[in-house]
Amino acid sequence: MKTKLWFFNKLAVILLASSMFSGVMAQSTIPQQQARQIIDATYVKDAICFVPSGILAEETQAEGSDLFGFDLTRGWFDRPRHTHLSPMGTPLIHPFRAEPAFTLTDLLMDYSYRNETGLNEHEIETEMELALTRRAGLIVEIPYRCIDRDHDASVNGFGDLAVSPRFLLAEYDRFLLASSLEIATPTGDSGRDLGHGEVALAPSLSGWFDLGHWWTVHAQCGSEHALQSNESELFFRAALIHTFGAKEDKQDDNNHDADHDELHGLAPGILSLIFEVDSAIGLSGEEDGDVAAEGIVGAYYSLTKHIDLRIGYQFPLTTSEDLNNGVIGGLIWHF
Repeated sequence: MKTKLWFFNKLAVILLASSMFSGVMAQSTIPQQQARQIIDATYVKDAICFVPSGILAEETQAEGSDLFGFDLTRGWFDRPRHTHLSPMGTPLIHPFRAEPAFTLTDLLMDYSYRNETGLNEHEIETEMELALTRRAGLIVEIPYRCIDRDHDASVNGFGDLAVSPRFLLAEYDRFLLASSLEIATPTGDSGRDLGHGEVALAPSLSGWFDLGHWWTVHAQCGSEHALQSNESELFFRAALIHTFGAKEDKQDDNNHDADHDELHGLAPGILSLIFEVDSAIGLSGEEDGDVAAEGIVGAYYSLTKHIDLRIGYQFPLTTSEDLNNGVIGGLIWHF
């Protein structure tokens, strides 16, 4: 509707300029070329100024960018992006717990130590994130756990394998929205507390917000449902990230002739500080009504174009949480 109004407004002003041009030519002795210059400088300028600035800005954005906004008909079969910068040049930093709204082809290797009441838990988790298309991705993760109990023998082994398809729903310069469905399979030994012993589904929505000046917010909200025991919980995760370092030129990942190494990864020396909250409330089952929340304060450092390092300190935010303290750290390889 705005485009139609703009067209008719501009057409009317052009017609008005043409009629006045004819009057000038008929009643004046000004040379034709000079008259045309007067008309161009006056009435064409007025025609442009007559158009509301919001419409001009909207047209410029639509024509100068390939971002698809909330248009769900585009981008499903486009090749995936290989850049770790947003269209505004803001670094895309992966939080510790919250699943991001963007999907890149990365391998994450994390070690986590948790000191809980009555036990110490060590976990090494391998997570592979695959960008299949510009809007679709797949995440596969498997943990290896070692549990040291105060009054029992230690156990170790693989936990539950989880597979998560992720779909980008909205794409703007400063905002991303994605949906995912995590499917946890009972590959871990539930008798030794290495797994849950049943299939669990966890649908969620993830958002990424660029606040400007390299401040970003990640937010994820969803629920987890165990199919056999009918236990369920609602979870919310959020991360506030601030990045320091020299700003790079915005990368053009639509350039097919560019070197792949130049299209992804952050410049070495980029440092980010992460403040993250992971919370859950039981909806049914043994933990019905229980509220648990913990925080993570950490740092994310780009070692090379292909490898990033991150490390954080874990601490409880609620008294019902068994966690006393812990640490988490790992490497991220960009492909």
